[in-house]
Amino acid sequence: TTRLFFFARSPRKERGDAFPSSFNRLLPSGFFFLLFFEKTPHAFTLSLPQEHALETVASKMGSTDPSLMRAVAGKLCDAESVVALKDLFNRVGAGDTVAEGVEGVSADSRASYLFNSNLVGVEDADLVLLVGSDPRVEAPVLNARLRRANVAGGTHVASVGPHGDLTYPVESVGMSASTIEALASGKHPFRAKLDAAERPLIIVGASLLRRPDRDALMKHLHALSDAAGVVAGDWNGFNVLHDAGGTVAALDLGFVPSTAAAEGNQKPPELVYSLGAEEFDAPPGAFVVYQGHHGDAGAARADVVLPGAAYTEKPGTYVNTEGRAQRAMPAVAPHGQAQEDWKILRALSEVCGAALPYDDLDGVRARLAEIAPHFARVDDVEPALWLNGATYAHVSKDRAKVLDDAAPLASSVVNFYMTDAISRASATMAKATKAKAAETR
Repeated sequence: TTRLFFFARSPRKERGDAFPSSFNRLLPSGFFFLLFFEKTPHAFTLSLPQEHALETVASKMGSTDPSLMRAVAGKLCDAESVVALKDLFNRVGAGDTVAEGVEGVSADSRASYLFNSNLVGVEDADLVLLVGSDPRVEAPVLNARLRRANVAGGTHVASVGPHGDLTYPVESVGMSASTIEALASGKHPFRAKLDAAERPLIIVGASLLRRPDRDALMKHLHALSDAAGVVAGDWNGFNVLHDAGGTVAALDLGFVPSTAAAEGNQKPPELVYSLGAEEFDAPPGAFVVYQGHHGDAGAARADVVLPGAAYTEKPGTYVNTEGRAQRAMPAVAPHGQAQEDWKILRALSEVCGAALPYDDLDGVRARLAEIAPHFARVDDVEPALWLNGATYAHVSKDRAKVLDDAAPLASSVVNFYMTDAISRASATMAKATKAKAAETR
């Protein structure tokens, strides 16, 4: 098959190690096209020496059954690019949209996937139960608050699953998934401590969301939260600790399969559009489009690569694990001929004949607020409604018993220094990884 690469030729240089890149190591340097946008009163106009890059993608999208197209939003995506990709797919009749790392997670209730107590709120808890989480490597600032709660406030901390030295005492409650079921049913002795606590708090690690028995475990955790008073009155101590900056915004925007996509065609996709995603399923023979900046594993398997901007090179909206919308400002201009990702998608929509209804950043952000109003309330946290376990009510009792005890409830972070495409491309992080490995030998 012909592989068409569409990116700026000049490699991204390391500037104080803020902009490492593996683009020049992953992609053939002989193939390139240059892209820039010119805004007109009515449309985005492409000015390209070789226009067939986007035309190739548009042509392939036009000739593919929409039910066989899949879009994957990467872990570091800004909300503006996610909503543009979602809108584009919806306009061409495709509804199979998934967020990398949380495939299959329900987005119906924000309380089921947010850190509801807020990071500061952990210091109000008198008992904390960690489930498949090592906060020292996943969220060091949160871990510092947990330490202060333990040392200064006497908060008792317990854990289900292995963890490193958290710098404060931690009671081990168990290692397997069956421990969660035993706690929910009241058969585990630690349940008495949860019941006696005035403000118990649970922190669920992101690794649990990627397990095959996720729904069963989440059903048990929701039941435990209701029965043990983890959620009671104005106190919501049920928390999910995400490990990626783009995950919550994608869920808030409903970047999940539509009902028709989830229940309809079960055939493998013939076209996969990766928006900065590195880990995604693409069957042999599928046409893969990769739009991103560092070009990790996702770019290596792509038929077309479109050059996006890193988060340091564009304005963007991100939602943290608490559900707080935050704005990032560009530190430098996009490298070479790279562009903000939503602009590339806007241009592609024009070529597809399904033009998106916004031409500037304000228009995109108005669209964000139209879907989810909290995007307009930057730096504020809007409390989410707890649905008393209704989110996982569809999980049958028989299915809830199918737990994978062979897989430990371990942290999602294996290498603290390399957790995404940017850090994996960093020479400094590679040295830190090597030094850490030598230290532990």
